[in-house]
Amino acid sequence: MRKTLWSALIIGILIPASDLICYANGPGTTTASFLKIGVGARAVAMGEAFTAVASDETSLYWNPAGLTQLKTKEISATYNSWFEEIKQGYLSLTFPSSRGTWGLGINYVNMGKLEGRDEYGNPTGDFTASDTHIFIGYARKLKKSSWGLTLGWLQDVITEDKKNTFLANIGLLYPVSEQFTLGVVAQNIGSKLGSDPLPLTFKVGAASKFKALTLAVDVAKPQDNEIYYCLGAEWWLRNVLALRVGYKTNQDIRKGITAGIGLKMGKTSIDYAYVPYGDLGNTHRISLGIKF
Repeated sequence: MRKTLWSALIIGILIPASDLICYANGPGTTTASFLKIGVGARAVAMGEAFTAVASDETSLYWNPAGLTQLKTKEISATYNSWFEEIKQGYLSLTFPSSRGTWGLGINYVNMGKLEGRDEYGNPTGDFTASDTHIFIGYARKLKKSSWGLTLGWLQDVITEDKKNTFLANIGLLYPVSEQFTLGVVAQNIGSKLGSDPLPLTFKVGAASKFKALTLAVDVAKPQDNEIYYCLGAEWWLRNVLALRVGYKTNQDIRKGITAGIGLKMGKTSIDYAYVPYGDLGNTHRISLGIKF
């Protein structure tokens, strides 16, 4: 009972605190919007309610504290066929050690060909744009809880114009019991990219595990938008096939419920996620994970 009260108190303090910090930084347009595109088919299929789950290689993105839940070396690759010819790729390598768990990763987005126009709306020809995020992460257990940190370098390229900056993610996991876990993360902490700030986001999450079923919820406060909520569920059948579903509120372009499946074959796992975007079309993510 005491643990439950402390958990509720922590969530009650962190949500308003994150709101005040974001307000202090000031509302407005942020840059490097590709950092908001979730990585990993598993997490995305669960509606991005992954802050307190974070138990695979994509923890480097969602909550670096989750790296401590990995018991073997793992490599993960994700391909995201987004709308309007936008392609995203994610690759990571994680390796536990006696002094904590380390991880390396890269998140790349190619915007494809874009139509350029001048200030009067006249065509100026096509141009290309891309973003690259390279990062290293570390996580370690501290008594019962786990903490993690990701440090990264970001480059934004539009034709010949290149901008660079550094950023970080800081996360915490606290298992209240064997079935209930709390998570907290601050994403995209860093200086400006050019003249615009990065999309700083604070998240608080909770996850409950009942044998083969996991239920998760996230509350997120981005610097440049209102609070939104993520709900997700994952159900494993004989620890071989996973069925996933999720929902994310307060989204202008994402429409409907996300869904996906996962398949384990020995040390290899394959995950798929379906994400609808209304009139913009449907998107698909495929992830491959290998333990060694």
